[in-house]
Amino acid sequence: MLRNIQLLLSVMILSLCIFGGITLLVHPRRSKAKSILGAGMLFWALLIVFRLLVNPFPDADGTLFQPIVIVIGGFGMAVTTCYVIEVLRPGFLTFRRLFLFLSPMIVCSLLFGIYAVYRRQMPVYYSPRDLLSFTDIDIFFRGALIVCNILYMAVPSYLTVRYSREYSALLRENVSDPENYDLRWLQRVVLVMSALYLSYLALLFTHNTLLYVIDKGFILLLWYYFFYKALFLKEIPWRISFRAGWRSPDEGADEDKNATFTFAREEYLDGIEQWFREEKPYLRSDLRLYDLQRKFPIGRTYLSQLFNKALGVSFSDYVNRFRIEESKRFLETQPRMTIDEIAERAGFNSASTFRRAFIKQMELSPSEYRKRYTGSSPVRSA
Repeated sequence: MLRNIQLLLSVMILSLCIFGGITLLVHPRRSKAKSILGAGMLFWALLIVFRLLVNPFPDADGTLFQPIVIVIGGFGMAVTTCYVIEVLRPGFLTFRRLFLFLSPMIVCSLLFGIYAVYRRQMPVYYSPRDLLSFTDIDIFFRGALIVCNILYMAVPSYLTVRYSREYSALLRENVSDPENYDLRWLQRVVLVMSALYLSYLALLFTHNTLLYVIDKGFILLLWYYFFYKALFLKEIPWRISFRAGWRSPDEGADEDKNATFTFAREEYLDGIEQWFREEKPYLRSDLRLYDLQRKFPIGRTYLSQLFNKALGVSFSDYVNRFRIEESKRFLETQPRMTIDEIAERAGFNSASTFRRAFIKQMELSPSEYRKRYTGSSPVRSA
């Protein structure tokens, strides 16, 4: 019975990888990050097919450190890490960099495969103590694969600690609706990835069928969650590429270049405010900093500094200031208009985002403002 469940879970993971990989590759809003993860899931599906053909029940012989489990887990970790890198730095993973990043796992797997074919009869390990009793090159190969797995585990954790705040700051500086992005996706995804990695490591020490089934079920749930987040994650719509390197193209720019704009700072600020008041670009819920760059041909870094340093607000807060003013006009003059309608007409993506922004600026809710201003009861959304 447990063996049948184990096989069923393997087939379900295989189906998820095939479905998820194809879905990410043909997604209408696909990005390079989604394509990397999609291709990786399809490759992972091929590895699962190979495992099912060779040994559908790795726990059957009661041995630990099954090479095929190490290899499949290692490529799964490497692909998910590549996805995190590409989301953080769009364009960074060129074919050459992607190959270099995956090369430790590729080389170790190929060498171990050649060694296994040459040796034919592989040593088996029934307990962790056996690793200390063997002085065989087989231990070296398996150890190298496990080290690769651990390294691929460590990279996304480091990136999360190092760049999660920068990622959130870039959102606030580049988009007008940062609340509609998942600012904490890195932390949550890395937690899921860590649980996924630990589950793979647990499989290496598992030969009990019940524990194996539990681990496989947990892995299925974690992969589904990871695929779901990758499918619906709104990525930063940067118009820049990190193909030239890890640092942002505007990072480390010559300060003297930005200094040449100092004398025109007030002129730029006046021009931006005039554009906002006359053409009302803030009514577009998808307004981006890039849209301002097309109107005012200055660098992204300097444009962000106009808001952060000269005005002391982020780009999203600046945009919301105008949206709140627009919404106040509707609240004061349109007593029959619902909060949802006002939020949409003022440029917000949702009523909840509108309400949070309104409270942040006015220190009371839109309904309370309407009631205080007009003395009428708020109109509920349909």
